[in-house]
Amino acid sequence: MRASRKVAPAPSAVVSALRRRYPPETGGAAGPFRTLVATVLSQRTREERTAEAAGRLFAAYPDAPSLAAASPGEVVPLIRPAGFYNQKAPVIIEIARRLVADFGGEVPRDLESLLSLPGVGRKTANCVLVYGFGLPAIPVDTHVHRISNRLGWVRTRSPEETELALRALLPRRYWPDINELLVLFGRELCRPVGPRCPECPLAGCPSRGILRTGRRKGRAYAPGFRSSLLGGLGKALGGRGVS
Repeated sequence: MRASRKVAPAPSAVVSALRRRYPPETGGAAGPFRTLVATVLSQRTREERTAEAAGRLFAAYPDAPSLAAASPGEVVPLIRPAGFYNQKAPVIIEIARRLVADFGGEVPRDLESLLSLPGVGRKTANCVLVYGFGLPAIPVDTHVHRISNRLGWVRTRSPEETELALRALLPRRYWPDINELLVLFGRELCRPVGPRCPECPLAGCPSRGILRTGRRKGRAYAPGFRSSLLGGLGKALGGRGVS
């Protein structure tokens, strides 16, 4: 259900409340290449399985030139924990080959160049900008799309529309945090079905009292990469000596 006509809460209030509930972690980072490949591996895969597959892959192929020289038969056994490995292996190899051929083996730092790579959509490209380079960008998945509409920030039909609307709405200083905060919030409380509105820390949410709430809480927040997506995944991989 769409948000009511009540005034949407200010982005600053939302970010402050969610930062208190989901405090930022400190630690290593995966770097642009590993962030790019790990994001592709993470599609339709849980974070812990992605981390396992990515750690095995990067131990054998730590950079674009080495992965570009690999064959799918060599890569598939390494990324098997991630699922859909037969489809993902040729994609990440082709990404590596394009990086070598078109970008000197380095991951580009701009959205349009990232989107030119095979298998890279806007969410993946924005994840690379935020988690790989530390640049302001807004990765939008189903959680970010859903919650942005519930908050009344946007009235959009697709994640792509939501990204563009949020870029126009949110101050750039909030861009790097908004994905991780809203995803954690969407998993624990603001779930797709049966959100836990009585426990919501966001005062003034225009959807409060309109949505049919649920009795069971979603995935509880716990610090670590299993909860914090690509940002935490980068820390996990960095902590394992593959940064």
